[in-house]
Formats: sequence, structure tokens, C-alpha cells
Amino acid sequence: MDAYIYAENYLRDELLLADVPEELAEELQPGCQVLFSPASNRRKNVIAYILRLEKSRPAGLMADGTLVDVLNSAHPVLTTVTMKLALWIAEYYISRPIEAINALLPAPLKTTVQDIVELCEFQLQSGTEKIVTTTLRKKILRALQESNKPTVRQLERKLGKHNLYRTLTVMERGGLVQLKKKFPQSGPKTRTAYRLRPNLSDEVTEPLKRAPRQAEAVEKMRQSQHASLFAQDNGIARQTLESLVKKGIAEKIRVEIQSSFSTGFTEPKKIIEQLSSAQHHALKELSNAFHSGSFTPFLLHGVTGSGKTIVYIELLKQVLESGRNAIVLVPEISLTPQTASRFRQHFGDDIQILHSAMSNQEKYDAWQNLRNGKARIALGARSTIFAPLCNVGAIIVDEEHDAAYKQDRTPRYHGRDTAVMRAKLEQAICVLGSATPSFESYSNAEKGKYRLLRLPDRVDNAAMPAMKLVPMLENRRITPSLSEVLYLQIKERLKRDEQVILLQNRRGFAGSVLCMECGHITMCKHCNVPMVYHASSRQQRCHYCGHAVAFSGNCPKCSSANLLYKSSGTERIAEELRELFPEEKILRMDVDTTNTKGSHAIILNAFHKKQARILLGTQMVAKGLDFPDVSLVGVLMADIGLNIPDFRSGERLFSLLMQVAGRAGRAAIPGEVYLQAYNTDNPLFAHLLRGSYEAFYQEEMVSRKELHYPPFTRMVVIEFTSPDETAAEKSASACVDHLRSYLKRDSCHILGPAPAGISRMKGRFRYQVLLKLQGRPLAADYLKHLQYSLMNTWKKHHLSMIIDVDPQSLM
Repeated sequence: MDAYIYAENYLRDELLLADVPEELAEELQPGCQVLFSPASNRRKNVIAYILRLEKSRPAGLMADGTLVDVLNSAHPVLTTVTMKLALWIAEYYISRPIEAINALLPAPLKTTVQDIVELCEFQLQSGTEKIVTTTLRKKILRALQESNKPTVRQLERKLGKHNLYRTLTVMERGGLVQLKKKFPQSGPKTRTAYRLRPNLSDEVTEPLKRAPRQAEAVEKMRQSQHASLFAQDNGIARQTLESLVKKGIAEKIRVEIQSSFSTGFTEPKKIIEQLSSAQHHALKELSNAFHSGSFTPFLLHGVTGSGKTIVYIELLKQVLESGRNAIVLVPEISLTPQTASRFRQHFGDDIQILHSAMSNQEKYDAWQNLRNGKARIALGARSTIFAPLCNVGAIIVDEEHDAAYKQDRTPRYHGRDTAVMRAKLEQAICVLGSATPSFESYSNAEKGKYRLLRLPDRVDNAAMPAMKLVPMLENRRITPSLSEVLYLQIKERLKRDEQVILLQNRRGFAGSVLCMECGHITMCKHCNVPMVYHASSRQQRCHYCGHAVAFSGNCPKCSSANLLYKSSGTERIAEELRELFPEEKILRMDVDTTNTKGSHAIILNAFHKKQARILLGTQMVAKGLDFPDVSLVGVLMADIGLNIPDFRSGERLFSLLMQVAGRAGRAAIPGEVYLQAYNTDNPLFAHLLRGSYEAFYQEEMVSRKELHYPPFTRMVVIEFTSPDETAAEKSASACVDHLRSYLKRDSCHILGPAPAGISRMKGRFRYQVLLKLQGRPLAADYLKHLQYSLMNTWKKHHLSMIIDVDPQSLM
């Protein structure tokens, strides 16, 4: 018997042919993970995956190597469906099949380094499987008696590698040993924080009258939403905090700073008393399609607050009752703890939540729970579409428009489109839900590729919020960021004990710092972008590569202190709000305040319990939040990002503003939305004020068609990066020459080469070639061959050529 496999560490795209030893032949199946010994290097075994098995071999064909062992107890790690899905990803998104397979499997499953072998406890009764004693098995038992829980790798070194996993698997079935995955338990990353000692009196600041910085630090710790401060938070120096420790006023603690999703967000279970007529109609359509047992893709276009989640839950109940399984995708699991909490309330242990912050052990256990049927619904971000569930009956993609569904590493798959393909392979229904569908999905619905369902009204007769535009050039400002109009509205809501959400889609204190004397702006030395000023840490940071430099308060070029802080970020606006509303606790939600474990849930719980009435944040606050007392949403720079040179910039901004507006007035209290902007003449705002997605879509389609942009064409971006700018530019030009000779002019528009929107990032120069394909897609084999050829030609210049099919950003 022969096996056709895809193997690690092979740059070839084609299948490898492997000899199969007789003792392995009976156990092998397509989808199994095996150890492959290449003919070119017998000493080095690599992990491989079986595509198919053949009993005969074409005459004259030589094997590339031999299979020496089978992993995971010979249980396939890839089902027929997921193997087909991997090959589709490799073809459509132009990557190697092994790269696609690796994307499907969690990291813990792709390593054998920490596989532990343990002796089982003595049992009087005989096992169900007869164990034939062999020399190797005797050696294994002797080695286990001499060593305490050795790894398989240690046994390999002691006994030899050949056929060890298979022998251990047989012994495990016979009850002699146990094979376990065990991963290094690295302690959580921590950082020193400072907090007030318990039971301090209010007069503690009396002795600090001559130490105003220490008194300020005490007050900041009292106001902190985490009841503690890091050094440099809000400009408080470590020396000041250490002085408070010496005086017995404060104490030091260690705080976890690794990011981790926590279902620590809790709220009362929502009882679904009765579906609205629109919800009932949508559910009936979905239910009929599901029970038909055939692939059907739907676009569920429902305004914010229209009860899409309730429709999903009722559909999933039917899926489980029928004996089938389901997958639910959300854009970013850490930003939607409310959504995860609601699914957990209804499905309990039937649902397995997956997220990137899990430890390797947790990821492995979760994968096994799904594969073994202990959990029947997988919920998580884009990679959850690869969950090892069989018999999938429904796949739901919530907020399908969100750019977070696009993978930014090879293979650069889109979670939404991959979900549609998996549903097709599973003969399942696929539900794409959004208040602002992507133009590609809405176009597919118009063409009849997807069935369109609408939820045009909010549940419980709640009204859509009234939207108002505040031209910043015509209105008085109370602070650099806040107009008088919005300030008075916030003041009124607080007087009525209602809540406010404010959006500023830029974190930090200032987008850049301009010297008014010499005009200098500090730029990142690795990227062609200005450094963002963060006041809490007294640093300027690059938000693309993470490079940081200390900020002295003076121009680094001419030493002038006459500086202009341009483009306020959330940090600066939080300071302005504290000055305007000193009695209010301001919750800030951005990347800088949510790097502690469970911090998203902590902030949202505090807001839910009305421990604070103002929530300020970046686009994090626009996603999936449902608080009944929020009556006002303010967007501080509603036109930010509108002039980015990217054809999707208008679509992205419209979606963001509609989503954040939807946080207001979701219950009995009417909601209002105020949009502060400078470029108020842009047609986008007229459509926003009318709340008309369809009108905005139709207007954008006119220019998309004229300029040959998606959904009227299929777009591919080829990016060339190198530390040498000449190499990046010349290789891009060589690529264009090859493409022009290969492609017909009427089948493809080729733009470039040209510097990327951010022409230098992380020390590498970036050039782009843009393809707009009409009709048939470009052959994957041709593009991959061109990629290998150009990268080999410019190898000494460390050239990287990245192919991105259906890109979500051109920057």
C-alpha cells in the first residue's frame, strides 16, 4: 500500500508518495497525522497528513520516503470535509496545501514534543483487547518502570523511533499505558501595580499637603476602575508611588497583563417570550431550509437591536434537537462577552467557546471536546470555522461585514467566505448576519446567490436613535475634543441618571506631536508613520511595529517646548472628561486599558451595574453592546478615516458609525446620536442621518463599477517587501512584466507597481501590484510558480512576495 501525503518542511506543492509498512496498513485512514521519513534524510522525521491511500503504484514511480508511525491513536485529525476545505483554501487563496492544513489545526496538535507516557494502574480484570507481547513492548514497560512519566521523545532516544507511537497506541487500548498531551505551564505575565492599603481613613491625604504629587496619586488610585495604578499611569512617576509605599499608604501587587477572554461578564438571562413577526418569518425560512437538508446561504439583514441573536439561538435549538452540530463565528470573541454569555446561558456545556488567549492545554482540550462530541456548538473568531465537528447542520457568521474575519498571515483566508464553502461541503445552511452587510454579501443577495431575510425594526417596539450632525467648524468647543452641543447633551443625560457611550477611533493622547518652532514631527525609524504620544507612560509609540521612545516634553530636533498635540486620542479625551465631570467615573476601553486578564468583562460589568455612567473607547465600544440605560452616543471625530486612500474607507466608516449608533436607545429610553465632524459635506453623512444602508450601497456601487472594484471584479494584491528599497521596487516591476505577457488585457487591469499606502513598515520597504480580475480567476499554479521564481532571484535581498486574494485593506 502507498500513501499520498502533504508533509511539513516541504516547499513543494505537489503530493508526496510514501511507502506504507505492512504493520501500519490496517490502521491508516485519509486525514491521519503520521510521521514521515524522507528518502533524502532518513534521520529526520517530519509530521505529514494522508490525503489518500492506494493499493497499487504506477510503474516506474519512486517513493519520496516511508511512513514510520501514526499519531493521535490513528484517529484522523482531518475529516473528509475539512481536508477538502484545506485544499480549497490552498487553491483559492494561493498558498501551499500544508500551509492551509496547518491553519486548520490548533498549534498543540501539530507538535509531538511534550507527549507524555504513563503506566496505568494495575487492574485485576483483563482488558477488552488482547495484547501480544513483543520485545519492543517489554522494553517500553521496563523503561516506564525506570523513568517517571517520560516523553515519547525520550523513549525514542532510548529505544529507537521506528513504530513507537503505533505500539504505544496498541498498549493504550489494552490498558497498559496512557498517552497524554502535556504542555509547559509558563506563569502568566505580570507587572507591578500600586494600590491603597485597605481600611485607610479619608484623612490619609492630610499629611500629604506638602507632597501634591503623592496626594494626586492617592486620588487617582481611588478613582481607578481597577483600584490600582501602574507606574507612569496618568503621568504618576514610580518614585512617587514608592514614596507612598514607604509611608504605609500604598502597597505593591503583581497584576496579570496577558490578554485573555473571560466570560466574567454576567447579566440576567433574557427570557424570549414571543418573537416579532419579522423574527418569526426569518426563523421559519431558516428552519425550512435546514430541514430540507441542502446547502442554503442566507443574508440576515437586521438593524441594530432587531434581535438577530435570538433568531440564531432559536435556530440552533432546532439544529441540536435534530442531532446535528453547529458553528457560530463572531468577529473578536474578547470584544463580545455579552454575546458569548447569552449563548452559554441557553446551551450550557453543549457550547465550546474558543479564543486565542487560551493556553495550549486549553486549546487541545477544547479541540478534543468538539471532536469527541462532548460539545456540539463551537463559538469563536475566524479560525473556529475549522472546528473538528462532524455532521454540521448550520454555520452562523455574526457581524459578517467585520474586517476581523480576514486572516493577515498566509493563507490569507476570509472567515466569512470560508464559512460559506464549509456549509456547502457539509450540506448545511449558512447564515450571514449584519446591520450593515459587506457590499460583496449584499451584491450576492441581490443576484440571488444568497437568500435575503430582513429584520427592519427593533424588538419591543424600541425606536431607532435620532442621529444629528455637529459641524465642528461652526460650533463652539468646550475642550479641544468636545463641542458645546455634545457637552450639554452629556450633562443632561447624567442629570437624568442615564448612560453615555463616546467613540474616538484613536487611542493614545495625541496622534502626533508637532514642533511649532521648527515643524519637526517624530516619525518611527522603522515605519513611515508619525509616533503617537501616550501621556500615561510619557512615551511616543508606533502603532504598527510597537517601537517606543521616551518623551521629554521638548522637540528632539531643536529642544523647543512649544509643541502642538495633534489629533486627540482616547487618553487625552478621558482627561478632558474628568475635568468637565469631576464627580463621574470615566471608563476607558481601548488596547491600552484592556491588556489585563479579563479586563473587557471587568469594564463592561462596571458599566452594566452603573458603577460608571460614561464609557469612552475606540471601535471596541461599537461591537455587540446592549445596555438599556444608554440614551446617548457621541462620536468625537466621525470623519476620521474618511480620507484614507482605500476604496473601502467609506464602507468601513459607514458600518462603524451605524454600529456604534445602534448602542443607543435599545430599551424604553429613546436614544440620540451626535456625530462631530469637520468634513460634513461628504454624502456618507446624509445617508447616515436617514439611516439608509440601501441608498448608501447603491450610490457606492456606481463608483465601484466605474473603477472596476469589488464586487464587480475579483481583486488580488501582490506585495513585495525587502530591507532594500531597490529590490522591492525592481522585483515588483519584474512581476508586472511577467503578468502583462501572461494575461489578456480585457481580462485583467494591472495597477502598479507603486509604494504601498504605508511605504515602510518594520524596517522593510513595501511595493504593491494590484490586479482587478474579470471573469475567470488567475491560475494559482502560475502565481505560485512566479512567487517562487522571484523570491529565489532576490533571495540575497531577503525579498518577501505576499499574495492576498480579496484584500480588505490596500494600506
